[in-house]
Amino acid sequence: MNKKALITISIVVGLLLVGGGVVAYTNDQNTKEEQQKMAMQKKADDEAMVKKAQDSAMAKDTVAQEGDSMAKDETMAKQGSYVTLADYDKDPSKYADTKKVYFFHASWCSICQGIDKEIKADMSKIPAGVTLIKTDFDSSTDLRKKFGVTVQYTFVQADNTGNETAQWSATSLTDVLAGIKS
Repeated sequence: MNKKALITISIVVGLLLVGGGVVAYTNDQNTKEEQQKMAMQKKADDEAMVKKAQDSAMAKDTVAQEGDSMAKDETMAKQGSYVTLADYDKDPSKYADTKKVYFFHASWCSICQGIDKEIKADMSKIPAGVTLIKTDFDSSTDLRKKFGVTVQYTFVQADNTGNETAQWSATSLTDVLAGIKS
């Protein structure tokens, strides 16, 4: 073979290799773009599924809470109740015929957490006619000042006019119940 033919063949092979490389690179880029589009679509689909599940769960929670609220109203006659200050403030007249005991609770207080857990574990231990009002120690500064509360896990019993009738600290539900005055 002559030198010209070898050069021509080398140039053609080189062009084919370069052209093939360009085609392969372009195909690879297109594949990556398709994969990115598919990944974005999957992510959007996943987010939509999560949102739908959350919405469904929230709807079930709302129904459960409404059911719990009705159940609490029905059982209040049989036993006392344990409510947050916000729930109490929504309709204090629901608790007019009960002994009101403010439980100054802090989320960071291990004693408070223990008492809260004890109460929730067996609500039947709260005597009929008693309403324990879970009161946030950190944010209820007006009530703290009114009753002179300086320590979390303090309990304040108040009459229907909102005046203090008893105050004590407790480290267990037994101590809480022992402090309630007749």
